[in-house]
Amino acid sequence: MDRKGALRPGQSSVAVPLRWSKLRVSQQGEDDYACGLHCIVTAARHLGSTQVGASPRRLLGALAPGDATRIDARLPAVGLFEKDVRALAAAAGLGVYRPNMHDAGQFKEPGWLWMAFLLMRFTAPDGSESDERHYVLVIDYLADDRALVVADPHPWNPPVYCVALQEFESAWRAARAKGPPWAAALYKRA
Repeated sequence: MDRKGALRPGQSSVAVPLRWSKLRVSQQGEDDYACGLHCIVTAARHLGSTQVGASPRRLLGALAPGDATRIDARLPAVGLFEKDVRALAAAAGLGVYRPNMHDAGQFKEPGWLWMAFLLMRFTAPDGSESDERHYVLVIDYLADDRALVVADPHPWNPPVYCVALQEFESAWRAARAKGPPWAAALYKRA
């Protein structure tokens, strides 16, 4: 399914700043929908939240039984809904803030770590392509280049890459099925 606005990762000419090139990005499997889980693990690592350790298995093991059952059933084939994101973030010692505004300007705020839902163009190792909705982390804004630095858990994409703000905004808006585009700030709870 080719859709207008799909992001092709790694196409930017903007280089990833050295401070982000060594970020340890948790990687999902090739054929699962665990990108949201891996974004939360990466955020917990980056923010220094060590409540349950920074691995997907430990994080899933720290969930309340009802949450664990629901999330285990959804992850392989469907992915996460907001309720799941909040449960996983809480288990990782993170808070979730969903703003009322739906403007790409929020991604430019210094010091914020954003989890965003995008329409992504995936290119498989065999060369086939597909457009799918996908969670990524926005970890920085490069004002001089008008580009965002993105951490991506999918194994076919670079773990960290830059993307023009305008291109990112198009993919972010294209991912919505109905209502406003989805993004949430993740932060370490005190």
